[in-house]
Amino acid sequence: MKKFSVCILVCLLMMSICSMAFAAKKTGSLQPEDFAFKGVALGDTSAVMQEKLGEPDFDTEIVVLEQAVKCYVYSADLKVCVDPRTEKVVAVLCKDKEYKARAGVSYGATRAKLMSTYGKADKEKRDGNLYYVYRNPEDEKQKLMLQMEPADYYVESFLITSLPLTEEEAAEYEMGEFPTELSGEDEPKLSGGFNSRGEWWAAYKVNDNLTIGI
Repeated sequence: MKKFSVCILVCLLMMSICSMAFAAKKTGSLQPEDFAFKGVALGDTSAVMQEKLGEPDFDTEIVVLEQAVKCYVYSADLKVCVDPRTEKVVAVLCKDKEYKARAGVSYGATRAKLMSTYGKADKEKRDGNLYYVYRNPEDEKQKLMLQMEPADYYVESFLITSLPLTEEEAAEYEMGEFPTELSGEDEPKLSGGFNSRGEWWAAYKVNDNLTIGI
């Protein structure tokens, strides 16, 4: 009887381990490529963007996540936006139904597919639209935002962005980097901004061989 009880306990333990392993397998995790689009990464210059994607049809100004940005239009279904102050990529908007992200995530992907590929998402409502939001664990300002069909919960479009979602992020984005000219110098000596960890930094260039933090 004692041996029988031990066997039952062992079996239950093995079943529990197998169940946990199966659950872990079904839950995905984020990777750096999830925050880029066809080789174009957030923070790339518009020149690098055009090397990767080719020349856009035209550019215009639009508002994305309440921020005014310069938008390079490749088609009705693909727009790449840059910060007009720096010409660096801050958003990619893709509605192309043929586009496939990592692991085949595309238009129509279900919540189960997203969970198995990326893991659990935060939910965000913007302008009446529902988004599943994933933040880059290596840089929380970088986000993968998937617009979801509100009734059946499948992917309708992709937004890869470093634009702010919170008031704190908006304040940092507004500040940005601030190269400043002093005493009529051609080359900026004072520079600063926020780093990828949200920490403020500033530096003053004394000469070609010496730069000090301030």
